[in-house]
Amino acid sequence: MAVEDRVLVELHRAATLAGRPGVAVPSVDLDTFASQSGNRGHALKAVARLVRSGRVIAVRKDLLVLPDATGRVIVGLPELIDVVAPLPYLITGGWALQHHDLTDQHFFTAVVLVPSSVTNFTYRAETTEFLLTDHQRIWGWTDDERPAFSTPERAIVDALSHARYRVSFPQALTAMLRAARQDSRFMERLVVTVSRYSSAAAARRVGLLVDRHFGADAAAPFRELIGTSRTPVLLRSTGTADGPVDRAWRVRVNVSTELEAAT
Repeated sequence: MAVEDRVLVELHRAATLAGRPGVAVPSVDLDTFASQSGNRGHALKAVARLVRSGRVIAVRKDLLVLPDATGRVIVGLPELIDVVAPLPYLITGGWALQHHDLTDQHFFTAVVLVPSSVTNFTYRAETTEFLLTDHQRIWGWTDDERPAFSTPERAIVDALSHARYRVSFPQALTAMLRAARQDSRFMERLVVTVSRYSSAAAARRVGLLVDRHFGADAAAPFRELIGTSRTPVLLRSTGTADGPVDRAWRVRVNVSTELEAAT
């Protein structure tokens, strides 16, 4: 058997044993082969030849995607994120909304909160953006599932709070309305999420939208979270400081809260 074939078999075996089928980390996965052959350099040269021939896909240094036996590539960006992101991490923003079927848009950048620096990478025209975040602020994933996508409510609050999550205001509002229609307990979890978010600005934005779309009773729990400052916050966080101020919620409404007009 040619050395390339032996290396490819070893990469598949080690990746599967490590619980990441189809994703190889050569510096780790070639340990057994190198110890048996006595030459790690030969193995790494074989990997380079496999990449050049298209039999494996190099994502970045020390990260490969391995097509299956039929040549299909079944690994997606979230599986690669799960390999390189230190725990805890959180895929939020548009990719989380897609994951929960709360948007019809496709987002080409996956935003990931991480507790230590990770180099961004691109895979099949999709890009990761790792945002260094205090580990205490990384919470709200879906049970113990991995890859770790944020819950719908956390993704929506993130999107409404800052443009760095790469979700527009109409997209976030659409997701909120869709989530509320699909899940009778969504609003209950949204209150818990906003409380844990510990941001008066987030509470004001969410509270105002809930008030206008679902009524005062649904919005009442958010009023306790809006803080004491009288200075209004912008509804669209990166918008201009134009528009009327909603005195009850202390929000400058610089974008329409009606979906069609916002879009």
